[in-house]
Amino acid sequence: MDVAALRARAPLFLAVFIDIFSFGLMYPLIVALFAGGWVAQAYPEPTRDLLLSLAFALFPVGMFFGASLLGDLSDALGRRRTLMICMSGLAAGYGLMWAALETGHLWLFFLGRLGCGLMAGTAPIAQASVVDAAPEDQRSAAMAQVVLVSTLGMVAGPALGGILGHWSFRLPLMLALALCLLTLALLRGADFAADQARRPLRLDWKQPFRLLARIVARPAVIAPGTAFLLFQFGYLIYYTFILIEMQRSYGFSTFDLGLFSAAIGLGAALTSAKLFAPLRAALGSDRPVALLGLAGCGLLVAATALPLPAWAQVALAFTAAMGNIIAYITLMAAISSAVDESERGWALGVANAGVALSVFLAGLLTSLLSLLPPDTFLALAGLLILAGLLPALRARMA
Repeated sequence: MDVAALRARAPLFLAVFIDIFSFGLMYPLIVALFAGGWVAQAYPEPTRDLLLSLAFALFPVGMFFGASLLGDLSDALGRRRTLMICMSGLAAGYGLMWAALETGHLWLFFLGRLGCGLMAGTAPIAQASVVDAAPEDQRSAAMAQVVLVSTLGMVAGPALGGILGHWSFRLPLMLALALCLLTLALLRGADFAADQARRPLRLDWKQPFRLLARIVARPAVIAPGTAFLLFQFGYLIYYTFILIEMQRSYGFSTFDLGLFSAAIGLGAALTSAKLFAPLRAALGSDRPVALLGLAGCGLLVAATALPLPAWAQVALAFTAAMGNIIAYITLMAAISSAVDESERGWALGVANAGVALSVFLAGLLTSLLSLLPPDTFLALAGLLILAGLLPALRARMA
């Protein structure tokens, strides 16, 4: 990307960063918040497990509705305007969660989680904007640029969440709110190419439930979309339960959980910045790259269910993240290539809705922790990722 294009898209990339940053920021905080402090004093452990499940699940409930609606909105109103809506909503959501800590009203925290999920739509919008200008054989490389920004947010969010949350849970929320407002101000004055309307605005609360019908009418999306859903569901089960496992079985503090999540982000960032392009060039096409990423990620995640020392879990987390990013980039590129330009925002919104469903189901599974140990869910996560190999073999890829 040349300097002029990079400068024009800088506010867009910053919006992607804060979206992923704020998402990663919350995971170690939620695990720590519902394991101790005023929540632990107010509720017995079985109730806390249910509340933890709700805290994880509300974000993707909002994300399920928001992903499809914001994808369509970005095609109709333009990418920049929709990103501004997202940043405003995220700021409001983090303000509500901050208010919950100040007042001790847990319902405000849950409302903030739901609101942030509803507005968590910057990644597919940015992906659509970047892919709009890329030739088909360069779309995976263009997707890698957005993923690189995402992975930087993935590193910074959990690390700062854990470090700041070690002193006070308020500090990470204050930082997220400030960054949302800063990004909103920069987007207001930004001007990048993909800001024009592509089709009339059609918003309907029933729209998310019509996604499957639209997918059936576009069979080219089914194979890469199914592979992506299985893979994301498995990986998000892993990410949710490995944090719980590290906190409960290995005694990790909020600070430690932040650094552990940052190690996962570093593996992803290294892969998208340095390893993906030469791997793609060496293998010649997206298909073998996607299959390698799925197989490697699935096997490494399954291995985390074994009784291992803490350092081995960190090493597996780092390397599994590398396979995760390889599969993510290639499958998202396949999904975006399965439709024409007028529906690219919708297609990537569908993929983001799949992520939302995966986060939701992974969050619900935490309510079973009183019945099954975390390593059961880690083994299931690896099997689901490996199951993504079957539809990936049938997907059309560049």
